[in-house]
Amino acid sequence: MDKRIVRTQAKAEKALFELMQEQNFSEISITDIANQAKISRMAFYRNYNSKEDILNKFIQKEYATFVDDITTHHFKELEQLLEVYFDYFKNNPAVLSAIVSASIEGFALRKQSDYLLDFFKTRIKNQQPAPIEIAYYSGAIFASLLYWRENDYQYSAAELAEHLAGKIKNDLLQTGEKIF
Repeated sequence: MDKRIVRTQAKAEKALFELMQEQNFSEISITDIANQAKISRMAFYRNYNSKEDILNKFIQKEYATFVDDITTHHFKELEQLLEVYFDYFKNNPAVLSAIVSASIEGFALRKQSDYLLDFFKTRIKNQQPAPIEIAYYSGAIFASLLYWRENDYQYSAAELAEHLAGKIKNDLLQTGEKIF
């Protein structure tokens, strides 16, 4: 890819991320992003269709990093998967802060649920919770992440992961599903 395109996209992503630290996502305009990034609106539209496009690409990149970490470690237990998830947000507090400050928790939760469903479909093919169960577990995981952050990470990522994985596994056992 052309270095100018990469540089412009990096500036736009950084600008949106910075603006999301201070404003609701719905209040951020393309002009705000372009001004913050010091790029023209034309350059913005050459690379993106909308501010949602930047957000989607950012989340896809972060998810790809997360999946690479999971793949590299060949995790076989839900606890390990969740521990990496919680560690990521603890080690990158600006990401969660931007999500909360920009009031896009619903968007992030939908993306997380989509990725969790995709994870089960592609990596754990013989153990498929129903999509409604994935949505339920994803919501519980995300709400726990927000609670954990609001309470200054009073538990370790491993403790939180173990607790939630235990609840999810117990629930799946009661419904006859087997996980990991």
